[in-house]
Amino acid sequence: METLKKTNLFWDVDQDGLDPDKHGIFIVKRILEKGDIDDIGWAMKSYGREFVMDVFQKNIGKFDVKSNNFWCLYFNLDKSQCILKQSTKKQSPFWQR
Repeated sequence: METLKKTNLFWDVDQDGLDPDKHGIFIVKRILEKGDIDDIGWAMKSYGREFVMDVFQKNIGKFDVKSNNFWCLYFNLDKSQCILKQSTKKQSPFWQR
């Protein structure tokens, strides 16, 4: 099945309206989050490895932990780039024991 027609990837958008040129970043982000090996191959062939890696690097921290770790290893990125930083500096008194 063609990647852009997969309902498990693009259930929330009009698939006929997806333009690979205009919506490349959105498509690659979705493939990095929920795609399978065929989808990854399609993205690499369609957009190139550098573009896919760039989309990942600009969105580190927006993926779930498993995906984030996998893509950091796949693209051979420095661990310090891939570590998710805590959003708050100080713990709220509500959570203290």
